[in-house]
Amino acid sequence: MSSYKQLQKYVSEYFKDKSKDDLSKELFPYHPELFNEIAKYRKYGIPSRYKKAVKKYSVDKHTFFFESNLAKQYTGNPRYIYERMIELYPDYTYIWSYNGNETIPGNPIIVERSSDDYYKYLAKSKFLINNTTFPVFYPRKESIYIQTWHGTPYKQLHWDRELTPIEKKSSPDFYAKSTSWNLLLSPNHYSTEKFRSAFKYEGEILESSYPANDIFYSKDKYNQKRQEIRNKLNIDDNSTVYLYAPTWRDGGHIGNMMFKFNLLLDPEKFLQNAPQNSTLLIRSHHMSSSDNELSSLPSNVIDVSHYDDATELMCASDVLITDYSSIVFDWYCSKKPVIYYVPDYDAYLHKLRGVYFNLEEHKAGIICKSEEELYNNLDTSNTPFYSDFYTEFCSLHDGHASDKVINYMISQNKTTPKSHLDKFLRKTYKKIF
Repeated sequence: MSSYKQLQKYVSEYFKDKSKDDLSKELFPYHPELFNEIAKYRKYGIPSRYKKAVKKYSVDKHTFFFESNLAKQYTGNPRYIYERMIELYPDYTYIWSYNGNETIPGNPIIVERSSDDYYKYLAKSKFLINNTTFPVFYPRKESIYIQTWHGTPYKQLHWDRELTPIEKKSSPDFYAKSTSWNLLLSPNHYSTEKFRSAFKYEGEILESSYPANDIFYSKDKYNQKRQEIRNKLNIDDNSTVYLYAPTWRDGGHIGNMMFKFNLLLDPEKFLQNAPQNSTLLIRSHHMSSSDNELSSLPSNVIDVSHYDDATELMCASDVLITDYSSIVFDWYCSKKPVIYYVPDYDAYLHKLRGVYFNLEEHKAGIICKSEEELYNNLDTSNTPFYSDFYTEFCSLHDGHASDKVINYMISQNKTTPKSHLDKFLRKTYKKIF
């Protein structure tokens, strides 16, 4: 037995009377690193079908496994990395975990999340690319796990959540999974600092830009996509398009990682106050259940909650209306106006979630705290562009983010991972004992 395994065994046996639930409640909130080493030794969070697949299949260094938003959507950074990859390396093997209805280009192998084939290809793939998490705590060590994430943090995340009791700040599942990331993408230095503290992440970060935003730096591709999506949604070329994209709300959990949706505006009144020939697109968060509330909408109001890709919707739109969503940081790459609609601002800041900075001091657009304010500020023709905001959060974007991630992955086939023993001794054992 290696020294690393011996140390894990010693730690696990010290807590031999503690079950997984006991460790999650009593140990994890205060010593997540220690919980993680016990979880690794006891093989928590590794489904039996994945274990069997690991024993049966070897890793193929030319196989890439993609997933976005828990396989609900073909979208985000994984999508744009993939689409660039099939241009550069069409002969590689590509797997998409996807339960939706969009046609994915490039003829990848498509698997249903948590199916037998899902675990088979998850075990066989050298590269795992996701913007949320896989249902496996610890992928096999031969794989390279690229965590692309999704957005720049505005609302407080995980261990940074000041309004949340320590035992609920993060989860053992998420923490264990994050320790398996080989690379985390960050679109700016601000995000890098927040990811480090919020995730207790000590691994490698590529601080560059987000692949999903590359399109905003290619005029031809942007214009082509804008026209394509407007045609698809049957939107007039001269229509002013508002994209209303609020985030999900803590406190309204309805089960299965879904939260209650509250529209917070009247679509008819919105259009009555908007410029003539306007269109309102409403996109609820993929973790919000909005079907009932958006079942009956007036003309010129379109529910795009089930439209997979937010970037395409941003291309088609002229004004973003959002609240505490990180979509604003991606949107700002387009240099188009934004309206913050935050009728629950005080409650969100001081009771519900907590945020990293005061919106009124660090704004990039109009701030509206009531429906009346919103309706009175829909004309954005004279809205200034906040260059300081762009410089801090968007200036690293250059249209080549996908290439940078791909270059990293290709280079990993030529390098050897760091010793698990070294990592354990430096980052875990020393801290605790």
